Amino acid sequence: MMELIDAGKCICAAQIDAGKCIRAAQQVQGLSNAEFARLAGTSPQQVIRWRRNQNMKLHTMQALASVLGVTLIDLIS
Repeated sequence: MMELIDAGKCICAAQIDAGKCIRAAQQVQGLSNAEFARLAGTSPQQVIRWRRNQNMKLHTMQALASVLGVTLIDLIS
């Protein structure tokens, strides 16, 4: 059985909760859904979908990390 590395983080030994990572980074940046959507060139509804999504394609995570001004490693840790 895989153990969590840190229950407060968005990463565990088996899987990354992408939505939790996005929510945390967005909160640190102080961005509303509307502001984040504008920076990402999408709708606030899409931001809400990202925030709820546990699984996300790598290229999407990389693009969102770039929008948030962090590295992918920083986003998932």
